[in-house]
Amino acid sequence: MGPGGAYYQVKEKDWTVIEALRHARHDWMNDMQLVKGLLALNKIDEAARAADHIIVKAVQESKLCNLGMPGMAEMFITFNWEKHKFFLEFEIEDEIIIEKVDDEVAVRFFQALFSLFDRHISDYSGQYLYAGFGEKDGRLMVRIEWDGELFGKSLLIERIEKLLQPDSVSGRVMKLGDQDILMEVNF
Repeated sequence: MGPGGAYYQVKEKDWTVIEALRHARHDWMNDMQLVKGLLALNKIDEAARAADHIIVKAVQESKLCNLGMPGMAEMFITFNWEKHKFFLEFEIEDEIIIEKVDDEVAVRFFQALFSLFDRHISDYSGQYLYAGFGEKDGRLMVRIEWDGELFGKSLLIERIEKLLQPDSVSGRVMKLGDQDILMEVNF
């Protein structure tokens, strides 16, 4: 059993190269069709914003891959390709200089966390979980923000706090509101 007891699930899918390329190509085609559609409607400013978004997304994926944590990078990049009740967005600060982080520990933590959120959302409603990656005292720091409806929120927070107890992962839930959760996790 992983961190937090029986609360985490095993990775849902091992992607073959062909499957990963198919999903990536599908995403790129959707993005390009959006830009092309906006250009056809002569909405030049909106098309430029959409193209900028595509570029930012590609740059962020590249930064994530450069952290030296291939398992976590794969999980974050492919997350929205799988069935979940929320979308995952992430952002990586420009200059992160960190000590070696155990990729498997990070993967297990995020699998458990994402599984908890999936289980505490009643229905898919286009909600987002945001993860901002940075550096704090030479360690990888991830600020996680949730804003949306959840059920059993006190149980969810209790389970999240259990995930934050192992020696290799530290963190805290910093803010709770009616619909929002803000936490910081250090690896």
